[in-house]
Amino acid sequence: MIATNVRRLGLYLIVAFAVVSGSMTWWQVIEAPRLAVRADNPEVIAARRSLPRGTIFDASGQVLASSEVIDGPSRRTYSDPAFTHVIGYATHLFGSTGLERAYEDILVGQTDPNPIRDFVSDILDRQPVPRDLTITIDRRLQDFAAQQLGADHGAVVALDPRTGAILALVSSPTFDATPISGDPSGAQAPMDALRNDPAEPLIARARQGHYVPGSIMKVFTAAAALDAGVITTETTFPDQQRQETEGFVVDGFTIREHDLGGILPGTWPLSEALQVSSNIFFAHVGLELGAERFLDYARRFGFCEPGRIGDAERGLEVASSTVTAAVEGECGAFGGPVELASASFGQGLTNVTPMQMALVAAAIAGDGVMPHPYVVRDVREHSEDGAPSETILDTLASGGGTRVVGPSAATATRAAMLDAVNGELGRFFAGQGDVTLYGISDARSAGKTGTAQLGGQQAPHSWFIGFAPAEPDATPEIAIAVLVESGGSGGDRAAPIGGQVMAEWLRLQGG
Repeated sequence: MIATNVRRLGLYLIVAFAVVSGSMTWWQVIEAPRLAVRADNPEVIAARRSLPRGTIFDASGQVLASSEVIDGPSRRTYSDPAFTHVIGYATHLFGSTGLERAYEDILVGQTDPNPIRDFVSDILDRQPVPRDLTITIDRRLQDFAAQQLGADHGAVVALDPRTGAILALVSSPTFDATPISGDPSGAQAPMDALRNDPAEPLIARARQGHYVPGSIMKVFTAAAALDAGVITTETTFPDQQRQETEGFVVDGFTIREHDLGGILPGTWPLSEALQVSSNIFFAHVGLELGAERFLDYARRFGFCEPGRIGDAERGLEVASSTVTAAVEGECGAFGGPVELASASFGQGLTNVTPMQMALVAAAIAGDGVMPHPYVVRDVREHSEDGAPSETILDTLASGGGTRVVGPSAATATRAAMLDAVNGELGRFFAGQGDVTLYGISDARSAGKTGTAQLGGQQAPHSWFIGFAPAEPDATPEIAIAVLVESGGSGGDRAAPIGGQVMAEWLRLQGG
């Protein structure tokens, strides 16, 4: 009996030891990296207040954010408001946002990107050493894109479709984060002004704003339907020409065509339908695709769930884009054929972020592979002289991409987008997005405009998505999405911005 009790006690002690050891391993090893980046971690909060932060550089080595310790607290200075919604801010009173939050532990030196060195530093109780970040965005392109957007509210997103590297991420309006990140005694008033501003400058529109997409969704609908095999590039619908004038009755609701600007209705195949941006054609295509397949392809493209720029632990969050009524951030079921037909040409209950639509353009540019976007290029030793250190501690990349449609569907959609900018009919609607208008003689743009109707007296949102160079034998170097809130026609406002930004990037790469 005594021996049995001793064995039971020994077993209990072994189990208890295993539980304690497992818990310590879980929290101190497995969960340690995640805990280290939490903004409410007391060690990170203390470090943010008293330790200098690493410098953040643009892709060419220009300083975007730097710190100095004044009378105890560390204070942050930001050099370019065009980057505020990318870099975010680090403050004593209001916490941190953007990359400042995602890389807080790295910037203040609480975590080393090398896990072995990090482990040794913990054992030896070394003092934290700040680290610097280099991002993928070239300040010249970011500032150029912001200048083209001007005082309008909206966003410009540009990325390399081959790698996922973010080339521009502009949200307007923006603000100077230095006043709220400097002297804590003077930070409350400027933050109150930002919070009370009806223009809502605190919203990162490029990745958090939700907008009706309008006709740029026709690119997605075309690619999905081609990939599913429900249409070909030569598919037409017999009643289309009549419906262009009289309307397309779906389940008792009449879908109307937009103003074709004097172009006579026709029975158009894919290229011509995309060039004139026919609502009737794409309503038919969406109905042929069907609700289940439409939602399946939407999820493949990244709709219906939140996204990220960067990895799961340190990425910048991207709000969920939906093609139906949102249900806890997901896409609910279609409410019927009218809702499906409307989503197919970007109206109805569709709500998207500019980031999501830039990824749609990048997927078509990338032969059907949607890249995983990222914006931090590397982590370096801290430099005190205002130039990036030569010592790179960690190099970051997107980790590839996800195939969303096959190469043949992407190729056919790409050809239709090239025609939508350069074709005989397309030039009338999207021709202002072609890079040849802005000093580039050896490349053409592919793209699609959108004029997203909002109802009532509101002017429509102006959209353009595209990529360049777009000729069949060319490798696209930039994919873009431009949104101008209530900017009117996509061809008049967003397309010229898209064309100029793409041309500027090609010029910078060539120079």
